[in-house]
Amino acid sequence: MKSCAYRRLRRTLLVGTAILSASVSAQAQTIGANAPTDGAEIASSDAEGTDVVVTGLRAGIERSLSDKRRSISVVDVISAQDIGKFPDNNLAESLQRVPGITIDRSVNGEGQTINLRGLGPQFTRSEINGGTALNGFDFSVLAPELFAKVTVEKSPTASTVEGGLAGTILQETPKPFDIPGFRATATGGVTIGQKGKAVPRVFGLVSQNWDDRYGITVAAAYSKTDFRTNEVDFGPWVAFRNIASADVLAAAPATLLDAATPRTTAFYSYQQKRENLGVTVAGQARPTERLELTADFLYARRKGTQIDDRPDAPIEGTSFFADGTSSPGNQAPTDYVIENGAVTQATFRNIQNRVGYSYQPQENKVYQGTLRAKWEAADHLTITPGFSYAHQRSSNELDLYSFAAYGADVTYRVDGDVPQFSSTATDFSSNPDRFGYNVFIFNRAVNTIDEYVGRVDATREFEGVPGLTSIQAGARYTHRTSRQQARNVGLYNGAELLGASPLGLGAFADTLPFSVRNATTPDRILSVDRAKLIQTIYPGLDPFTSDQFATDPQGDQLNSFQVVEQTYGGYLQGNFTMGALSVNAGLRVIVTDTSSDGFGLIGTELTPSNVDARYTNFLPAINARWEVAPNMLIRGTYSRAMTRPTLDQLSPATTINSGPRTGNRGNPNLRPYLADQEDLGFEWYFHPGALLTINGFAKQIGSLISQTTVSELASFPDQETGLPTSGIIAFTQPTNGDSATIHGLEAGLQSPFFFLPGALSYFGTILNFTYADSKASVRSADGVSRTTPLPGLSKKSANAVLYYDHAGIDARLAYAWRSAYLRDDNVGRQFGAERYVRDYGQLDLSVNAFVTRNVQLGFNVNNLLDTQRKEYILIGSGAELPASFLEQERRFVLTARLIM
Repeated sequence: MKSCAYRRLRRTLLVGTAILSASVSAQAQTIGANAPTDGAEIASSDAEGTDVVVTGLRAGIERSLSDKRRSISVVDVISAQDIGKFPDNNLAESLQRVPGITIDRSVNGEGQTINLRGLGPQFTRSEINGGTALNGFDFSVLAPELFAKVTVEKSPTASTVEGGLAGTILQETPKPFDIPGFRATATGGVTIGQKGKAVPRVFGLVSQNWDDRYGITVAAAYSKTDFRTNEVDFGPWVAFRNIASADVLAAAPATLLDAATPRTTAFYSYQQKRENLGVTVAGQARPTERLELTADFLYARRKGTQIDDRPDAPIEGTSFFADGTSSPGNQAPTDYVIENGAVTQATFRNIQNRVGYSYQPQENKVYQGTLRAKWEAADHLTITPGFSYAHQRSSNELDLYSFAAYGADVTYRVDGDVPQFSSTATDFSSNPDRFGYNVFIFNRAVNTIDEYVGRVDATREFEGVPGLTSIQAGARYTHRTSRQQARNVGLYNGAELLGASPLGLGAFADTLPFSVRNATTPDRILSVDRAKLIQTIYPGLDPFTSDQFATDPQGDQLNSFQVVEQTYGGYLQGNFTMGALSVNAGLRVIVTDTSSDGFGLIGTELTPSNVDARYTNFLPAINARWEVAPNMLIRGTYSRAMTRPTLDQLSPATTINSGPRTGNRGNPNLRPYLADQEDLGFEWYFHPGALLTINGFAKQIGSLISQTTVSELASFPDQETGLPTSGIIAFTQPTNGDSATIHGLEAGLQSPFFFLPGALSYFGTILNFTYADSKASVRSADGVSRTTPLPGLSKKSANAVLYYDHAGIDARLAYAWRSAYLRDDNVGRQFGAERYVRDYGQLDLSVNAFVTRNVQLGFNVNNLLDTQRKEYILIGSGAELPASFLEQERRFVLTARLIM
């Protein structure tokens, strides 16, 4: 398998290189005269000392390295190639090129959130124009064209706003004072997926700068998404004794009862339809030589629907006979094979088959306004006050329509990385009349977040004081409120809308095309015609307001909450220069007040919960940069950093899944994560646009928040009847007390091929590799500690980029790879099982060419190798059992860009 993948990668790299070379030879002659010189440009020097104006891709690289070099702390910078031209089609895709950053992708293969130095998105703080990016920023929400620069700050200073234990992502939209005179640009394009439709993407920007006295920049981006992906899934593997009936427990051999068995075998078809709209406005004024004002406004809206089709065969739980009656529990399998502690092949009799259709409307709106000033109050004193307000409203809904067939014999087997299964009741693509009504459930949660931030910073510069260049001081206050309102309703057996004999799937059946390469699947899978179902069963009724649907008042209250967080912070920092050595050192002090209100569940009783908390943290930081030789730097840092629990984690909100008898709840008594961290690195800037770097880092994390599972008696609505019932629920909740360590190494080399002759000198490369290892001490519910890697951490990750930039043409072939990593704690960890994502690499191609001085055409291919994502379960015996085989799309993006 590896040799085949290597040959395919090598072949694709050769094809990509040929494409780059062909672009050069075919177009450089005709386009060179039309290449713009007033776009993103930077002055450089060739080997003979002659000034050279560099534009496009190389200009963005050189600006990024210049910003990195000037910084005293450890940072990485990504700059736009030109106004409205970011290096990738997705901000997360650009960030993954930074050493130490890996990304998590949605089921549709889209870069979504980032992991920085082995820590997940919760540990990375994001800012946009100096204001907080709320609630775990999703980097797919805003178009990358809306940003001029993104800075990844890996080592904080005392002046860095707390919250980013992994680091801080600083994002700035274009500002009029950075764009001379009048500029306008517009981009129109189309994204084409293999399984989806061609969908548009457009961007426009207009900027006017009146002699650096006044200026305004307005930008807007709009895009549609229509992605489809398919998956074969085995769900979590568990010891068979945990899903077997009492009769089986009494009679089956221990080797079978202790063997791991898949709880659910399923086909998934995911469809995502989405509209993204982003608008930014920046105004700047310099009314006097000593005062500069900057106002930024951002609006973002993401609205769409995620549709999941899931025909499955759940092995867990009750056995269902062909007449619809049920036994007390699961029956023993026949023809089973046990290997390495797992049932790798078996037939289970009298299993329920289901067709589930999940319709999930989602809408996310964000408003953010910031006002900043830079006032030179005296010759050596600068004061920079600022204020920001942000509002976010998220609405997430789940409409589940489930139909079931009974009395099936389900056979499954493990085939390498691929789960294979079949049923005697259905091939999941025909006989919809076999599936009767099972359950219709509707959940909706509306969450709003409001944040107010006020801050003031002052810098006093010194002349003639040996070593001391400046002192910085500042204060900051924040007030953040998170509110959630939930609504849970359903249609259950006996409901008047369903009638005495509810209609089955046959009355609303649909089918979808389906395939997963290298897996045995039907060509089509059963689905639900939702519009027809609504028109037949509840026309004109809103499930959330109609009294024809069963309600769950207890569930509504348990899922509703309000959490208020206030912070009071201040810092003092000194900046020093002693010859080739530059140092900043200081202390940040933060007081945090939280107030959590909602309802908890004590046994079967609903109980109000009101918890207030206060804690104080002291965060020292020191960063040093030493230029040991011309263009050679050594950096060393120490800091203490923190990340607060999310407001959702602090809420008492409780959810119960009555089918598998599991639940989740928050913990208002959580305290923040704290870490001591160090960096030591070397950088050699041996040519314009070139850098050789190696950097070691370490983090010691205390008060680690981990997930603890506790089984308790609770009340909840029965999944089939909707009537109140009670039973033992395995609740998962976050708790403090564990610890973790991370240590790693980042190494990189990037350079244009200035040492090669002729056209080859216009090529260049960016190579980096990161090694990160972690050990987390985690306690289970019984108090036993175990050592495990941190979720989301790949031990190894690498990027390899080959680029070309000359005469109005820029092209790039970029490969990003990461080794296997543990998924989030809440996924697949039932009964000790751990779910991992296998090694994953993706190759992307980008080619842009100016056909006239003002018109540029672009062609991008995402996932050029058509890579699939694979997941596995690691059980106690060390066996790796297939959990998921996900087909992802190869996507093509065509763009035309006009610059004025």
